Amino acid sequence: MNSPGFSSSGTCLPILETTPSEVNVTFSASFQGCSVRPSYRANFTGNPGNTPFFGLIFDPAEEGKPDPNDLRGGALASRRFVDWQTFYDFGDANVKPNKKIDTKLSSPLFNLPLGAIPSHDGPTSLPVRTLLRGLTWSLPSGQAIARRIGAPVLGRSDFTELAHYNVGFDENTPLFYYILKEAQMLAAGEHLGPVGGRIVGEVIIGLLQTDPAGYLSQNPQWTPSLPKRGSSFKMIDFLTFARVDPLSRATP
Repeated sequence: MNSPGFSSSGTCLPILETTPSEVNVTFSASFQGCSVRPSYRANFTGNPGNTPFFGLIFDPAEEGKPDPNDLRGGALASRRFVDWQTFYDFGDANVKPNKKIDTKLSSPLFNLPLGAIPSHDGPTSLPVRTLLRGLTWSLPSGQAIARRIGAPVLGRSDFTELAHYNVGFDENTPLFYYILKEAQMLAAGEHLGPVGGRIVGEVIIGLLQTDPAGYLSQNPQWTPSLPKRGSSFKMIDFLTFARVDPLSRATP
């Protein structure tokens, strides 16, 4: 049986006609904070006294500081490194699982620092920006895409929290919200559902297929050849090869 979104030859079958900007919105919307926690332990020894560096993902009060106390990028300091065992399971009991996918976003994403916004202007709420982009580019609703690809369609009863707006969001739900609710309802928040997974899969495969210098063009039968712990190559194997795994760094 073919995977949704792909032909028997493995060719990506576009869901809808999209522009690169629309694809970017739908791709990023699937992960725009749905599984992100408000704060993280970036490392175990970055702060004074070899203590852990914890920080909010974004804190507007830290704007303009050379070494902000949040986890934004763009700053260089000796404590700003990542101990990856917080984010990937190396078997040392230090991993902290992501929040499951649902329709609740971490509070820092409702007040982004202007430096995190390419245009450096408002609105500073990430979900508001996503809704406005969807409206500007006339993105189809989640239900419309689900029907188009033959996926289960979430009904009005799944969006009772949107009914009181009286604008039809419970029947024609903004795509980013539908993707998050679909994952929550159909996959218990463990992974994306049929619509979200199809969009993300088509973006990744489509980019690989259109890259003339990529492996799918140059060597379609290629598989990872670096050392691996198990039967498949995973992110922890890549981090080990890069020598930023716990053993190579000799961190806890």
